[in-house]
Amino acid sequence: MRIHEELILFFTVLKWLVLSILIGCLVGLAASGFILFIHYIIERSDHYENAFYLLPLSFFTANVLSQFVLKRHLGTDAVIAAINKNNGRIEGGFIPTKIVNVVLILATGGSAGKESPCAQIGAGLGSLCANLLRVDEVDRRKMVLCGFCAGFSCVFGAPIAGALFGIEVLAAGLVLYDVLLPAFVASITAYQVSSALGVTFFYYPLQFVPAFEHGFFVRLLMGGVLFGLCAYLFIRAVREGTRLTSQIPVWRPIKGLVGGFLLMGLALLFSRDYLGLGLNLMEAAIQGAPTPWYTFLLKALFTVITLSISRSGSVITPVLFIGATAGSFFAAMTGADPATFAAIGFVSMLAGATNTPIAASILATELFGATVAPYAAISCVISFLMSGHQSLYTTQLLA
Repeated sequence: MRIHEELILFFTVLKWLVLSILIGCLVGLAASGFILFIHYIIERSDHYENAFYLLPLSFFTANVLSQFVLKRHLGTDAVIAAINKNNGRIEGGFIPTKIVNVVLILATGGSAGKESPCAQIGAGLGSLCANLLRVDEVDRRKMVLCGFCAGFSCVFGAPIAGALFGIEVLAAGLVLYDVLLPAFVASITAYQVSSALGVTFFYYPLQFVPAFEHGFFVRLLMGGVLFGLCAYLFIRAVREGTRLTSQIPVWRPIKGLVGGFLLMGLALLFSRDYLGLGLNLMEAAIQGAPTPWYTFLLKALFTVITLSISRSGSVITPVLFIGATAGSFFAAMTGADPATFAAIGFVSMLAGATNTPIAASILATELFGATVAPYAAISCVISFLMSGHQSLYTTQLLA
C-alpha cells in the first residue's frame, strides 16, 4: 500500500511537471509576442510627439468596439471569477478580445498597463490545453491557474512573485498549496522563454545598508500607512469614476471622445510624462532622481480617467508608478533615502491595491535585492491592512 501511494504521488508530480512546462512554453511564446508588439507600437508612437492628439479618436474607437463588436470580452475580473466559481471554464475562446482596445489606448498615450492581456492570454491558453486534453474540472482549474500565473510572470519579470500573485489575487487570505508546484514551474518556464525571445525586464538591486538610526523604522511604519491609504483612495477613485461615467446618459463612444479630449487637455496643461506606461519616470524615481511632489496624484488622475472611460488596459503598471513616486514624495518629506522608499512604495502600493502582500514582498526580493526585502515586506503588510481589504479586482474573494 505504501509503495502504491508513493507511485501515485510520483506520477502525479511527473504529470504536472509535463503539463506546466507545456503551458509555460505556450504562454511564454504568446505573451512575449504581445509584449514585444506593444513595446514596438509604443516606441513608434513615441517618435511622433503629437501622437497623443489621437486620444479622442482611440477612446472613441475602443468604446465602439466594446459596445458593438467585443460585447463578450474576457477581462481579468472575469478570469478570476471563472477560476474561483467555474473551475476555470472560460467562455468565448482563449483570445482576449480586449487586446485590440489595449493596443489602441496605449499606442496613443492612455494611462494603463499591459499586464491584464498577458494574464488573460495565459488563462486562455491553459483553458485551451484543458479542452484538448479533456481533463476533469479539478485539473482544468489548475491548468488555467498555471497559465494565469505564467502570464503575470512574463510581465513582472519575476517568476516566483508572478506565480504567487496569480494565486494570491484569487482570494485574500487563502493560498492554494496544491497548485504551487505547477504554478512555479509554468511561471519559471514562461519567464525563461520570454527572456530567450528578447523581452527585457526591470531589475534594479539597491545598494541598501540596513540601519535603524535616525528613525528609519518609524519612517518605514509611517510609509506603510501612507501607501495603504493611497491604495485605498485609488481603489475608491477607480470605482467611483467607473460608476459616475456609467450613469451619464450619453452614448458610450461619445463618452470616449470627451474622455480623450479631457486626457489630451490635461497632458497639455501638465506633462505627457503621465501618459502611457510611464516607465521612464518610474525608473528614475527608483534610481533616486527627484520627482515633483504631485506626480503620484496626477498619475492617479490620468489613470482613473483612462480606466473609467475606456474600460481597457491593466491597473498594475499605474499602481506601481503611483507607489514609486509616492515613495519618492514621502522620502523628500521625511529626509529619507528616495531610492529606498521609492522601491518600498513600488511594492507596497501593489500589496494594498490588490490584497497580495506575500507576492509583493517576494517581488521586492526579485527586483530590488534581499537587503531591502524584509523592510519592504513590513511595509507591504501594513499597506495591505490599511487598505481595508479593498481590491481593484472586484471578483477577488475575501477568505
